[in-house]
Amino acid sequence: MVKFGTQEWAELVIEAINSNKAYAKAADWWEGDFIFQIDPFGGLDHQIRVWVGLYHGKCTGAQVLKEDEEYRLLEKGEKASGQPFEAEFVYSARIDVWEKILRKELDPIRALLSGQSKIQGDMPKILRATEAAKELVASAATIETEFYD
Repeated sequence: MVKFGTQEWAELVIEAINSNKAYAKAADWWEGDFIFQIDPFGGLDHQIRVWVGLYHGKCTGAQVLKEDEEYRLLEKGEKASGQPFEAEFVYSARIDVWEKILRKELDPIRALLSGQSKIQGDMPKILRATEAAKELVASAATIETEFYD
């Protein structure tokens, strides 16, 4: 079992996404990297941010940012410059919400619509990718994950 939000977990996410054929099909058109932000609650006393590169149905990389590392949110339509940790989207939620999402108890889009999570970036683009979002979760859910109690 691997601890959620660690670099070891991020490496397993890359493998899980890249081995999910349903994700590859659902996201074959997708271009846009994410910062997944895990906000503290309960047993987690600090924020965790994970950059995940996504391009045409593949994960191009995943990196846990150090506490002092910055990221840049791209403007709508802006292309990445190649600098580290640029992202088109930031998806944020408390750790307890992330746990529900990864246990498939809560759909990530429903979490957005109910206010349990937030997104920065082009919301209409996200809403066109609901099947890809479900498959991203399905990928991450295959990892035996230890959460913060």
